[in-house]
Amino acid sequence: MLKSLRFWIGLTITLLFLSLFLYPLYRTGFAEMGRALREANYFFLLPAMLAYFIGVFFRSVRWRYLLKPLGNFSPFRLFPLIIIGFLVNNILPARLGIVARAYILGERERVSKMATAGTVVVEQVFDGVTLLFFIAIIALFGVSIGGVLQNTVYIAAGLFLGALALCFILASSARLARRAIALLLNILPQRWRGRVEEWLVRLIEGLGMIRSPGKLLIIFIVSVLVWLCEAGMFYLVAFSFNLGQPFYVLLLATSISNLAWALLMTQGGLGSFDLACQQTLVFFGVTVGVASSYVLVLHAILLLPVTALGFIFLWWENLSLAKIMPRRERLAESYDGDAALEDEE
Repeated sequence: MLKSLRFWIGLTITLLFLSLFLYPLYRTGFAEMGRALREANYFFLLPAMLAYFIGVFFRSVRWRYLLKPLGNFSPFRLFPLIIIGFLVNNILPARLGIVARAYILGERERVSKMATAGTVVVEQVFDGVTLLFFIAIIALFGVSIGGVLQNTVYIAAGLFLGALALCFILASSARLARRAIALLLNILPQRWRGRVEEWLVRLIEGLGMIRSPGKLLIIFIVSVLVWLCEAGMFYLVAFSFNLGQPFYVLLLATSISNLAWALLMTQGGLGSFDLACQQTLVFFGVTVGVASSYVLVLHAILLLPVTALGFIFLWWENLSLAKIMPRRERLAESYDGDAALEDEE
C-alpha cells in the first residue's frame, strides 16, 4: 500500500485540507475547541449512530433493487458487504470500496463482478444527485451559500448530473453504448481491447435497473431515506454541542461535506469532509472553535464504528484486506472468474 501512487496522492490531499481545516484555529480557536469538547453532552451520540446505521440498512435495500437484474439478494446479506466497502473507503483513497464490494459479491454469489460494479457506480451517482436535490430544495427557500462552498456544489453538479446522463444513455441505447465502447477501445493497445470490451459490456449490464422509470423512482426515494438518516445523525450530534441550528442547515452541511468527500475521494474523507462541514457551519454563524469540535466528533463516529464493524464482517466472511485489495492481478482474476461463469451458463 505504501508503494501505491494513489495512496501518496490521497495522503497529500488529506494533509492539505486538514491544514486548511486547522488554520482558522491557530489564534484562539483551539482553546474554544477544547472547551466545547469538554462541555459537550455526548448522550446524543448513541441515537446519532443508530440513525446512521439505519441509513446503511436503507443502502442495502437500495442495492438489492439495483442488483435485481443479476439475482435476488437479501438486504441482510448485502449489509455486511456495504460495511466492508466503507472500511476500504476509510483506509484507502479513490473510493476503492466499490471494487471490494463487487469482488466479494462476485466471489460469494457467483455473479459478474463487473456488472456488480456497475450497480455500485449507479448507487454512487444517485448519492450525489440526491445530495444536490437537497441543496436545490433548500435554495428554493432563499437559503444561499457563496465562495468555495458554492463552487464545490457547481463542480459536483456538473460531475454527477453528467454521470447520471451518461448512465441513462448507456443503459437505454445499445447502439450508443457500442459506439462509446468502440471509441474507448480505439485508444487502447490491441492486447487490452478484448478484455476491456468484455469488462465494459458487463459493467453496462449493471445499469439495467435504471431502464425502468418505476424502479428508478424507488431507487431515488430510498436514496432520499439514506441521506435523511445521515442528516439526522448530523442533527443529533449538533445537540451535543448546542449549535442551535435548524435542520436545514445540518442537511446542507451533510450535503456539501459529502459532496466534497466524493469529489476528492480521500481516505475516509479526512480533510475534505472536515473543511467543508466546518466552513458550512461557520457560514451560518457557528464559531470556528465550536464548529471544529463538532466536526471532529461527528467524523470520528462516522468512521470508527463502521471501520471496526467492517473488520468484524471481514472476519465473519473469512476474508482479509490483502485478499480484497484492488490490484491489476485481482482485476485479471475477476475477469477470468466472470468468463468462467459465462462458460458454465
